[in-house]
Amino acid sequence: MIFDDSDVKIFNDNEKETFDEVSIISEMTKNRSNGNSQKAKELGKTLAERFVDEAHLLCDLENEIGEIPRDDNTMYQMKVLLAFSAEYSINRCLFSPLLVNTAVNALYDTVKKKAFEFYDRLDDAAEYSFYYLAVRKGIEISDNIGISFAMLCGKENDEYYKNLGKRLFEVATYETEKIINNAGFVK
Repeated sequence: MIFDDSDVKIFNDNEKETFDEVSIISEMTKNRSNGNSQKAKELGKTLAERFVDEAHLLCDLENEIGEIPRDDNTMYQMKVLLAFSAEYSINRCLFSPLLVNTAVNALYDTVKKKAFEFYDRLDDAAEYSFYYLAVRKGIEISDNIGISFAMLCGKENDEYYKNLGKRLFEVATYETEKIINNAGFVK
């Protein structure tokens, strides 16, 4: 016996897509009307401006960490780590994937506008992979970030660089999370 199952509907993909689209549109409307979307854009822009202004950045960081080597590679790696730390904190602290995307996009749009050479280099860089691996280990994240930072600076056996990377990550995530918590996002 042969069955004709053309009229049997087990699952309709279109219904699921419509539901997801409606919920996304609803969330976008809610975040736009309660000010969260604008706050996310401002958050990304503010975070980018903090590490694009190198002189101000160094002054702030050296007040927290101590003297920072100013060679080109260390400075570049430091900015990469700070960009990663900002993105990491945004993902951890914001409660909506749409707000996360808005903030991260604003972060990189601002970096692209204000520091295109860094953005262009960062866009092609593999450094993030090492930091993602450090986070994915899930244990001793700051220590693993420090080890990755030292390696990327070409100082893999240098305890000073390991500690510098660790402290940069800790300070950056603390400050970023403080900014996010004070931004007044509405849940």
